Amino acid sequence: MIPRNVTQVLVQFTFLSGLCSPAAAADSSAEILQEGTMLYSPDRRSGMRLITIAALPNITVGGFKVAELSGLAWDADEGILYAVSDNGYLLHLQPVIRNDVLEDVLLLAGYSLRDENDRALTGKSADSEGLAAVKSNNGISGDTELLISFERRPRIARYTPAGKWLETLPLPPAWSDISRYRSENRSLESLVMHGELGLIIGSEYPLYDSETGVLSLFSITGNEWRIPAHNKNDGALVGSTLMEDGAILALERAYGGLFPGIETTLHRIVLDQAQHRSQVLITLRPGDVIFNENFEGITHHEADRYFMISDDNNHPLKRTLLVYFSLFME
Repeated sequence: MIPRNVTQVLVQFTFLSGLCSPAAAADSSAEILQEGTMLYSPDRRSGMRLITIAALPNITVGGFKVAELSGLAWDADEGILYAVSDNGYLLHLQPVIRNDVLEDVLLLAGYSLRDENDRALTGKSADSEGLAAVKSNNGISGDTELLISFERRPRIARYTPAGKWLETLPLPPAWSDISRYRSENRSLESLVMHGELGLIIGSEYPLYDSETGVLSLFSITGNEWRIPAHNKNDGALVGSTLMEDGAILALERAYGGLFPGIETTLHRIVLDQAQHRSQVLITLRPGDVIFNENFEGITHHEADRYFMISDDNNHPLKRTLLVYFSLFME
C-alpha cells in the first residue's frame, strides 16, 4: 500500500479524441504522489530517489485498457513514453514534468499491434513484453521505430509507433524455439539497443538446459552473457534499458522467498563481446514504500532519471504504478 502521509495530487489522465484509436474522448483521475524518499543499498554507495509515483486508472478507452503493461520506451524527440501490454497493444503516454517533478500524465493514443498482413495480433501471438525505441533521440521528428519482444511465440519485431509491423528480426535457433524455454510464459522479456553490441535481448528465465540463478542476455549475432541474479532461486529478468554511460540497467523480479511479496532489484551491467561486469545498485522489498508490486518495464528518461511501470496482471485489487525516479552511485 502507498502510505497516506505523503502529498497527494489528483491529476487528469486526459484522452485526446483526435488521437485515440478508435476514439471516444474520456477523462479519468490518476493519483499522483510526490514522494522524495531516498532508498539505499546496504553499503549506502548506491540507491534510488523516488521523485513521483503515479497510480494510473484501470480503464478502457477506444478498446485499449490501461492494464498488464510490461514494457516502456522513452522517445526524446517526440516527448512520448510508449508502453506495451501483454495483450498485444501499444499506448502512448505523455509525462508532464515541471520543476523536475512529474506532475501530469496524458494518454495520447492506443494502437493494436499488427502482423505482416495488417491484422491485429491475437492469442499466443499477442503476448508483447519488451520494448525499445530506436532513432528516438536524433533530433529528427517522425522517424522513431519500436522493437518489441514477445513470449509464447518468441520473436523480435520492428514496428512503427502506430503499431504497424515492419519486420521480424532473425534470432539464433535456440532462442526462437519455444520448447527450449522453461515455459511458454518465460521467454523473451526484455531488450535494449546497446551502442556497441547492437540489440541485446533477455529471457525471463534461462533456457531449460542452462544454469539457473542467472539473468540470461544474448545478442542476435550469437553472444551470450550470464549475469548472477540477486535472488538465486527465483530471480527473473523482466526489463532493461540503456544508462547514460552506456551500461545496461536491468530489472530483476523475484516472488516469494522467506517473506511473502515481491522483491525488485536493479543491476548495472557493463558488457563487451565476451565478458561482463555487474553491480547490484539496490534491492527493493515489499516494505519499501510501494514496492510490493510486479514491476516489469523500465526506461531511461534523461541524465540519472528513469521511469518504471508495474504490471497489474489485470487484477481488480492491483494497480498500474508509474514511478519516476533517479539513481545515484559512487
